[in-house]
Amino acid sequence: MSGQWQITVHKSCRRSGICAAAAPRWFTVGDDHRTRPVAGPVDPDPELLDVADSCPAEAITVTDLVTGAPVTEAPEAVPPPRESKVRP
Repeated sequence: MSGQWQITVHKSCRRSGICAAAAPRWFTVGDDHRTRPVAGPVDPDPELLDVADSCPAEAITVTDLVTGAPVTEAPEAVPPPRESKVRP
């Protein structure tokens, strides 16, 4: 994963506005009532994938900028390093 994703809203958008209402930091609705990404590229966020999955027209695609592959699952969080305990 590149650490950056691209959001695309396809022409199949039914203009329901569900994504813009649920995630205004990523989506906006234009004067033509069509949903558009607010900006790109964006940092990975599982919430964005949930919003894309909730699109009734399946019109939202999230892609990895490095591979160009669709992102369907959020990358697993990397656990913080364990502190090593030095025993005297």
